[in-house]
Order: sequence, then C-alpha cells, then structure tokens
Amino acid sequence: QVSSAYRVGRGAKDKIKGGARHFGLGAPVLFALLRRTLEGMFRKLNNLLERLHQSYFFYLLPSLSRFVSIGIYMPAFGFLILILVLKALDLWMKLSQCDVDPADQSCDGGPVAVEEPRPSLLTLVPPLLICHATGLALYFLPILGQHMATHHFPVSESEAVVLTVIAIYVAGLALPHNTHRVLTGAGSDRGWMMLKLLSLLYLAMQLGCIALINFSLGFLLAVTMVPVAAVVQPTGPRLLQAVLLVLVTPAATLLFCIFLYHELIEYPITLLEGWQRFLQAIAEGLLDHHLYGSIVFPFVAFFVYPCWLLLWNVLFWK
Repeated sequence: QVSSAYRVGRGAKDKIKGGARHFGLGAPVLFALLRRTLEGMFRKLNNLLERLHQSYFFYLLPSLSRFVSIGIYMPAFGFLILILVLKALDLWMKLSQCDVDPADQSCDGGPVAVEEPRPSLLTLVPPLLICHATGLALYFLPILGQHMATHHFPVSESEAVVLTVIAIYVAGLALPHNTHRVLTGAGSDRGWMMLKLLSLLYLAMQLGCIALINFSLGFLLAVTMVPVAAVVQPTGPRLLQAVLLVLVTPAATLLFCIFLYHELIEYPITLLEGWQRFLQAIAEGLLDHHLYGSIVFPFVAFFVYPCWLLLWNVLFWK
C-alpha cells in the first residue's frame, strides 16, 4: 500500500494504467465509439463501484485484489489538516490579545512593549512575492538556461536541467536574509505570527486541494510537513527546528521515499544509487509534465516550495 501510494504520489507510471493516465483515459484499453458510449452510460449509474473508474488516484491498493475505501482514509487526512487550522486559530487569538492590550498581554509567552510597531498586512507582501518569485524561477529557469549551461559546463542538457533545479532549490535557504532587508517592523513578534498564520492557512488549502486530485501526494506532504509547520517559530532551539524543516522539504521527502520504497520491495540500494534515482525522479517529473501534462512538478514549484520558504522565513525572523 505504501509503495503504491509512493508511485501514484510522484506521478510515476504504474503498470498498464500508467500510460493511459497521461492522456486522461479512464480505462487502460481504448474502446470503439459505440462501446465507449454504452460504457459511459453504465458508469454514470454508479461512479464509485465501476472497475474502470478514471479517478484511480483515490484508490490505495494494499494488494492486487483489494483497495482501501476513500471513506476510511479521508477522515485521517482531515485530522492532519485540522492541526494547521487549530494552530492558525491559536495564533489569531494571540494576535487579538496583543491588539487589545499590548502592555499586559503577551504574543508568545513574553511581554510586548508598548512602543513596538504594529506591522500591517502590507509587511507580508515582500516575503510572499520573493518566495513565489523563487518558485517561478524553479519552474522556468532550468528549461530556459539549459543551453547556456551546456556551453559553460561539461554536462548534457538533461543533466543541466536537473542540476539547475537543485541549485535554485538550495539557493532558497538564503531568502530569510534577503526578505528582512525590505521588511518594516521585522523585529516584532506580531510580524512572524502574522506570517506563520498566513503560511499555515496557505498550506492547509494546498493540501486540501491536492488531496482531491492526487490523495497519495497530498498525504505524503501532509504527514511530513504538518507537524513541523505547526511547531516552527523563531524562539526555542532554532538549529533543531532548522534541521527538521530541511528534512521535510519535498526534495528530502522524495529522497526518503525512494529508499523506503526499495526497502519495501526488498531491493535495498546504496547511497550513490539512491542519489542517482533521486536525480532520475526529478528528470522524470519534468519530462512527464512537459510531455503529458503531469501537475506534480508545477504544483511543488508554484505552491509547496514557496509555502515552505515562508515557514523558513518564520524560523529565521529577526
């Protein structure tokens, strides 16, 4: 079941139905026009029990002859999303208390000075723009700069694209120092609390939307990101939180799932083989998107990665 969720979550081709997925086919075999018409009529009678249902992303297969119903695993996913909503509600209540009496109340367990500036919602615009601009760069620059990379470095075009993706991904770690230069009131506790409140709601919305399209991907991201996103803050053991936040990035999750998948199929691999398969998985994700319209890579680049960068900004808030 875990291996099946891993393959579906990263958009890999899964046996015979994988090729049909790229073209939006509900069944693995093409039927004649009349046969498809009759089949569609019967499908509409019961869209959940028919065998050739196109929404196979909702199926978790513990074996070849059994599947887990959506009514069993969806409530568990809802409880994961509830953690983000409750934490966001807690932050909102703390912000409300600070606005009522900033001299006597506390934003995060400590007193707040009266003269401390109150950042408006406009102070959240710079980190939002910078983080999403990095996501746009992660999506567009590897393809646009592949020819330039091949002229300056002894790599092929496919290797240049993958290495550029990794370079831009890692470069995002420097964003907290850049965003704080353009922020006003960056020293305020209200500032990072407002940013974290927005990040938690943003992450909850993303996971809820992707779970309706690809539950396996949404569940893998929720299990890894939700616990760390709920506890991250600029106070406390910052080094430990930074390590945990790096370990739950989508790239680290993919690398961990590669090793876990090969352990489940009883075919262990070395660290070098795991790194090579990691690079291959990134290349396949890009290829599947540009050839077949897979949404995994653009979803991570446009939404998940910028949201993770917002949490990274929260951790290193000054």
